Amino acid sequence: MTNDTLPRLRGLLSRLLLGALLLIAVAGWRKGHLDAPDRILPELRQEPLQEATERAPFSFQYKGKQCSVKPVATYELWGLVVSHNNIKSVADIYHDSSSVDTKDICTVWGANLTRPDYLRADFKSGPFTCYVSFPAGVDFNLAQVGNNHLLTDSPAVRAAVDSVRLGDQVHLRGLLVDYQMEDWEDFWRKTSVRRDDSDCEVIFVQQIDVLRPGTPGWYRAWQLGWWLAGLCAAGWIAIYWIEAGRNPVGLGRL
Repeated sequence: MTNDTLPRLRGLLSRLLLGALLLIAVAGWRKGHLDAPDRILPELRQEPLQEATERAPFSFQYKGKQCSVKPVATYELWGLVVSHNNIKSVADIYHDSSSVDTKDICTVWGANLTRPDYLRADFKSGPFTCYVSFPAGVDFNLAQVGNNHLLTDSPAVRAAVDSVRLGDQVHLRGLLVDYQMEDWEDFWRKTSVRRDDSDCEVIFVQQIDVLRPGTPGWYRAWQLGWWLAGLCAAGWIAIYWIEAGRNPVGLGRL
């Protein structure tokens, strides 16, 4: 390897790193953007289906604790994911690795998705809440947006819920439920059974499917950017150690 090889490699890595950081920035801004009405599947324009259920209360174990569940109604939802929380975030002090509820997903459906006004709304999720705000003049029906607390006894369903991303068009089926963990004493988390209130739906999920992923290309570009940035960082470290080995620090005599 000639003396100018390492400087050339370092220059190449610098350009690649700048490109990777630019890709991360652009893809991070674009990923999760919501589809326009002409990209919304027809299924999402219907209302959720809720019916009475005769299923008896049941329980299951999660992380060594018993979760008791009281079914309230069957529930089926088609919606556009506009926001979700992150129970693994340090900003969420209410959840930890033992939490039975997986991520909340805030969805929009129905006539809201037939006009572009929802694209002007701002959606944000807290640990248990979805916040919606929009400027004056926006035609948006608050009875066609909902925050869904999701729990399940199926590892496969939990993994599917965890993979849902902003902008996905999803279909989920399950039960509206009240539930309680064994160490909650007398407290039960209860579900809403109406779409026109401010309470959340608590859903025991039996099936969830992504019908159309949101901005899949930008999500892939964002992942590629991080992968490329990591390779560049590793290359820089390798060059540093090679150069350090070629130019050891000498010891002089007094």
